[in-house]
Amino acid sequence: MPDAGKLRSLAESQLNVPKKLHDYQWEGVAYLYRSRSALLADEMGLGKTVQTAVALALLLNGNNDINRALIVAPASLTANWMSELGTWSPSLTTRLIQGPSKSREAYYLLPIPVLVGSYEQIRQDAIDRIPSGTFDLVILDEAQRIKNRNSATALGCRILPRTRAWALSATPLENSEDDLMSILGFLNPSMRKGMSTANLAAQIESLMLRRRKVDVRKELPPVIFQDLQLELTAPQRQEYDGLWMERVDTLRTEQMGTDSSTALLGLITKLKILCNYSSADNASSKLEALEAIADSAGGSARILIFSQFVKTLQWISKRLGIPHDLLTGSMSASARYEAMNHFRKADTPRALLVSLKAGGVGLNLGEATHVVLFDRWWNPAVESQAIFRAHRFEREYPLHVIRFLVCDSIEERIANILERKELLFDNMVDSGSSDSQAHQFTRRELMQILEITDGDILPTEVQNQGG
Repeated sequence: MPDAGKLRSLAESQLNVPKKLHDYQWEGVAYLYRSRSALLADEMGLGKTVQTAVALALLLNGNNDINRALIVAPASLTANWMSELGTWSPSLTTRLIQGPSKSREAYYLLPIPVLVGSYEQIRQDAIDRIPSGTFDLVILDEAQRIKNRNSATALGCRILPRTRAWALSATPLENSEDDLMSILGFLNPSMRKGMSTANLAAQIESLMLRRRKVDVRKELPPVIFQDLQLELTAPQRQEYDGLWMERVDTLRTEQMGTDSSTALLGLITKLKILCNYSSADNASSKLEALEAIADSAGGSARILIFSQFVKTLQWISKRLGIPHDLLTGSMSASARYEAMNHFRKADTPRALLVSLKAGGVGLNLGEATHVVLFDRWWNPAVESQAIFRAHRFEREYPLHVIRFLVCDSIEERIANILERKELLFDNMVDSGSSDSQAHQFTRRELMQILEITDGDILPTEVQNQGG
């Protein structure tokens, strides 16, 4: 198999690669080119899409028995894939899968070298619209989308016909080892659930290539994290304490079952929103801190503001004193593009209010000078994805990330769990080990956040059945 240097010469001479890749990216191209099964798990911002596009072009332009490829991505990223393929592999004929399910069948029957489709489309089409032998290579972008092995999406991806399989994800493990097992199962269908720790570690080492920014681009300006501890305003504290003191009665009225966490999550959500602002009089210590940050950031600031709650972003939007746009998952692709374009190019100071779920993937916002996490997501991997959409190679200055944390609230307890989950990712992915005993948020952990027990909220007869 050719090494990175030979592939580089071949790509630059025959594929019209528009600009030079970094050395580590050529190593990634060679890794994919050589691999029948591969997990490219580079940290956000290192160019997984670029490496994949070039490797794909090399395979399809060579004599490798690779004639057709399918790229599966979140719907919001399919247009971006078409753009990147046009830039980095202009020799390839590519088509974006479109239209209702019945008309999509033509895309699979026609001899189109590269198709780009969404997870939703593949979930619907894989079983009865994609003939066997259709694809030689299937690529999953943001492969953590199949972390639930039993989901229809994961099943659809597993049954896709293929002789090669690549997966791209900076966060292949978000909550537990099962996330990673599902992705590895797509790459290697013979893998069995429940394999030994040693065998799992060996699979990770054999299938995964992961590089971090600190390793491959030491000159990249650093991310400066600042955890800003805040006290609730008096109106917020009064409303928060009232809801907290009534939490047991509130949960009892929900008539919770022994295995239900819906009411627990609902109550925690109400308390988290109260940490953002008071619904009674709109008081908010976080908004006061945000305004102070905007004032001190200077006239050239471009500030990304993330929240997990669209309702909170809409509330901020009505009160923030600098020009800004809103970006949420419910917006159309054109509206999202317009909001991002304003953020990049409009006069400063400028802000962009982004829902964490929408901002986790598909954005390139390296123009940001500051990132503010107005509240914390349950999953640290989603937060990291959002932050590193701004920490790109084109940066010349450090990125300042401020994380708000309300003292003496459930935010403190949630932060402790987030720290544990970050350790899980470090142990499993960055080190290739599987020694961590950490696990997903459980009902018991939700109860610990609320400082309650089954004895507080369940009828005596239910407790006895459980014991």
